[in-house]
Amino acid sequence: MTDAARPTNDYFLRALDQVMLSSPVAFAKVPGEQGGPITIASTDEIPGDRILLGLALMALAMFLIPVRDGLAKYMSGTLPVFTIAWGTYCAAALISAPIAIRKHGRGAILPAGLPSQTARTLLLVGAMTMFFFSIRTVPLANAIAAYFVAPFVAAALAPIALKEEFTWTVAGAVTIGFIGVVVVLRPDGNFDANILWAIAAGLFFALYMLATRLAARQAPPLAALSYQSVLGAIVLTPFALVAGVQGAGAFLGVFALIGLLQSSSHGLSIAAFRFAPASVLAPLVYLEIVAAVIVGLVAFGDWPETQTWTGIAIIIAAGSLVALRRN
Repeated sequence: MTDAARPTNDYFLRALDQVMLSSPVAFAKVPGEQGGPITIASTDEIPGDRILLGLALMALAMFLIPVRDGLAKYMSGTLPVFTIAWGTYCAAALISAPIAIRKHGRGAILPAGLPSQTARTLLLVGAMTMFFFSIRTVPLANAIAAYFVAPFVAAALAPIALKEEFTWTVAGAVTIGFIGVVVVLRPDGNFDANILWAIAAGLFFALYMLATRLAARQAPPLAALSYQSVLGAIVLTPFALVAGVQGAGAFLGVFALIGLLQSSSHGLSIAAFRFAPASVLAPLVYLEIVAAVIVGLVAFGDWPETQTWTGIAIIIAAGSLVALRRN
């Protein structure tokens, strides 16, 4: 959940923001490699093949995130959740930090806007760790669908936190989205309490989204990702030591793959926004749910029940409502 409950770059967040938070900006204005703006004025100004390439890159990025979550779910049968989260951040730091330092120097270790970067990191660490607690017993598709409460909570809080307009379209999307999440929760009695961890993770990620909007353009995305990864590993170290790191060595290859998947997802989404506007790419975040269904079926034999499919469809429809309105 979302990169991706998870180190997520500012490009992806701005895309999600523009669809779910009804930004007044028609298309993306995101920080460049050195922090400057990259503005795409209109879809008409971009060749069709470049837009298709951007769509393909974004789709691949969204499919990588549930694979990472599936690996975390696989390890949860042996390792404590805090150890898995710690190893995940360590792997991400080992990959992202050297690249960021080479490109941005000291700014990758101590980026601009340090207090806000730290607050965002703590929210993200909390979101990912709680999501990992959820997927110990909850099927990936159910957990990620419940986690998608995040954009709806962020949309509901945006008028208060960001002084943004709360239109009837957004109000309708928020209401429909919450209904979809309730359907996924299965209030009919067949209820796994661990899915509440996914809801809590979504709430934390919603706050992270808002914090990211407030801290816009303070640091280049790669530097922010590096700082999040390193600080996340540091914050989780005492929790992992208390939980126990015995047996983690047997999963070094899995952790390395997780770090590679996170870094690849980050890089692919950055590249996607080089080729296509945010308004075109943003709806593709819902491919994460589709990918979760596939990973859950192939790796764990989980196939969503009819009620879960209904909830997923409602959630996707709610997000698409604003996307279509913006377009």
